[in-house]
Amino acid sequence: MSNARNMGHREPNGERRELVRLVRRIQTLTVELDHVGRQTAASPEVQAKERTLEQLRWRLAAVARRTATESLGNAA
Repeated sequence: MSNARNMGHREPNGERRELVRLVRRIQTLTVELDHVGRQTAASPEVQAKERTLEQLRWRLAAVARRTATESLGNAA
């Protein structure tokens, strides 16, 4: 017998959870960098956050591609 939790709601797999985590982290860093503004753009802390943001974007792209590929494979 299925319960309300199982009906119409799929638990995200590990990669989907990672996608959500990456998007949230990217959003957080973007807001932090927006709050810092352009005045301190040269500070080491801002530069480190910008590098981290770029790395997260690349990881997000890789996980999204992998998830899309698996989804296509499962549909076939």
